[in-house]
Amino acid sequence: MAVARVKRVRILSHHDILEDVVASLQALGCCEIIRSEESDGITRERSSPPSESTGSGTGSRGLPRLETDLSDSRFILRFLEPLFKEEGGMLERLLGPKPPVTISELNSMMEKTDLQGMAADARSLERRISEMRSEISQLSNHIQLLKPFKDLDLPMWIVSRGTEKLRGVMGTLPSSKSCSLKDSFLDIIEGQGDIYIAPYSEKEQETMAVLVFQRSLEQQVMESASLSGFSRVDCPQGIEDTPQEEIQRMTSLRETLYGSINKAESESLTMAAEWVPSVRKIYDLLVVVAARHDAGSSGESSEKVSSLDLWVPSDKIRELESSLKPYSTLLDVNIDDPRPGENPPIILDNPGWASPFSPLTKLYGMPSYDGIDPTVVMAPFFFLFFGMCLGDGGYGLVMGAFFLFALVRYRLSGDTRNFFMLLLLGSVSSILVGAVTGSWLGDMIDVFGVFEPIRALKNSVVMIRPMNDPITFLAISLALGVVQILFGILIAMWDAFRKGDIAGALGDQGGWLALIVGILVWGASSFGIGGNGVLFAGKALSAIGAITLVATQGRDKPGVIRKALSGILSLYNITSYLGDVLSYSRLLALGLATSAIAMIVNTLTGLVSGIPYVGWMLAILIFFGGHLFSVVVNVLGAFIHSLRLQYVEFFSKFYSGGGRIFTPLKFETRYTRITGNGIEETVN
Repeated sequence: MAVARVKRVRILSHHDILEDVVASLQALGCCEIIRSEESDGITRERSSPPSESTGSGTGSRGLPRLETDLSDSRFILRFLEPLFKEEGGMLERLLGPKPPVTISELNSMMEKTDLQGMAADARSLERRISEMRSEISQLSNHIQLLKPFKDLDLPMWIVSRGTEKLRGVMGTLPSSKSCSLKDSFLDIIEGQGDIYIAPYSEKEQETMAVLVFQRSLEQQVMESASLSGFSRVDCPQGIEDTPQEEIQRMTSLRETLYGSINKAESESLTMAAEWVPSVRKIYDLLVVVAARHDAGSSGESSEKVSSLDLWVPSDKIRELESSLKPYSTLLDVNIDDPRPGENPPIILDNPGWASPFSPLTKLYGMPSYDGIDPTVVMAPFFFLFFGMCLGDGGYGLVMGAFFLFALVRYRLSGDTRNFFMLLLLGSVSSILVGAVTGSWLGDMIDVFGVFEPIRALKNSVVMIRPMNDPITFLAISLALGVVQILFGILIAMWDAFRKGDIAGALGDQGGWLALIVGILVWGASSFGIGGNGVLFAGKALSAIGAITLVATQGRDKPGVIRKALSGILSLYNITSYLGDVLSYSRLLALGLATSAIAMIVNTLTGLVSGIPYVGWMLAILIFFGGHLFSVVVNVLGAFIHSLRLQYVEFFSKFYSGGGRIFTPLKFETRYTRITGNGIEETVN
């Protein structure tokens, strides 16, 4: 249950081989870089080795050029990738194997590709499309502005710029004030102007108007108009003709722009088909090279020597030494244990059968370096609880078929493979629980006559029917909860002994263990289990546990009274253990919910099947659609609630996190799978 041990490795390397050394470490994929500013807990300035500005290989390209290429490739993919037509279905794209390539192949592709030219063309095309869309938006706004005046037989230049003596103004006003505006305006201009109020319906609260008047009357007109709620709207420059003519002109121009956008988008589709596959590979290469640059500059550097500090798993030390052997004359390797106070990365080292459950531990938080890896002790409980929550053999078969297909069809690795294996194991548990409870797509085998030949076989292995005997299933659920909680206390007790905390092991965990077991034995004797000896043992254990807790739980408090009072009050925590046990009743609740939903689907299927002509179609739709919905919902519920029992009820008894996951320098690629040792000269 302990995490894997790691070693602290320091490599002193001559600059001439630094890039090759880092490439070897990256290909090895088991070395986490320790930054110089993190080493010894002292903040330092990172110094760049000379290979970033001089030297050969990657260094000859220079970090600024590398960053430019990364920026260009990211832009091309951001712009063109949404337009690229992927091969295969969604599962193929998500889970399908990445194409294998070597660094040499990627380097050759990079040399033959004008990445900067492609990025410039893509940026130009995106800018053209953006400008045309902006112009279309502007034209649409102008058209919308002029629509209320489409019947106005007046050139708009009078409104946009006017003449030396004549002025035009356009604006909005409340519909209810249109008459008052017209009357006041006509009184002011005395026949030396005109007003046009756009038509409006009774439901419209606002309308638009155009006022034409002599410039000498502008102040009077605008003051009077404002009293009627008139709000001026500027007429866009360049609108000269009548509104109807301008609407026709701008509509035609907008259609032309739409055509130009279609041509540009067609061009971008061609670009996407031609460029995306190669740019994806180049992007992966650049990411790999950038990681090398970053790793190479992570340590301290002198004129000729650079240092690299690494965390390496203890069982990988020989592989590390073997990979560095070709450079032994120009480097020095020092291997040591973690220093006091350091926080080494955490590697979960579990047997093969428990590895699928490791993502659950990572999801909660990594244990500390000297802590307990809970994966092994959690795995059997999660396996059983998932099956009890889903509790249907038919759903388990459907779920297992899907995940087995994915594991066989696609080359999965790492935590993705572990997660799929976890759910496959969950389907096995569901099949087993479904078999002993007689649930196969609910009561499908019992209600549909076509399954009568296998009904006896199904019933022969049934041990309990939760729908008919929920109390027994509830008792089993609570008993499993008691077992897991006591097991968690035992683990905490063992961990305290391991760390030399005898008082904590006996006073804390030992006291609660004795009290809880004593109460359980005492309660069992009241149901006639055992005799007076069992009753006495239960009372004695309860008393020993209570006395131990009262005597030890206040040991950190000052004064005898405070110690005693804290010890007595600690007994109240028995209610939290009771609450934890009751939480396991969710195993019954979710199992019953799965069965109930499945039975409802089967009942509805039977009811609609008798409808003339369309009954069979409705029955098929309800049966398959209903059970598919039930599988998805209940699998999600089984996963979440089984996980909650581990995190809240089980882990809280012994587990302490605080660790950080091991993140080695490796080929972190998105689109390809790099093969070979990766030491070939890169991005010349």
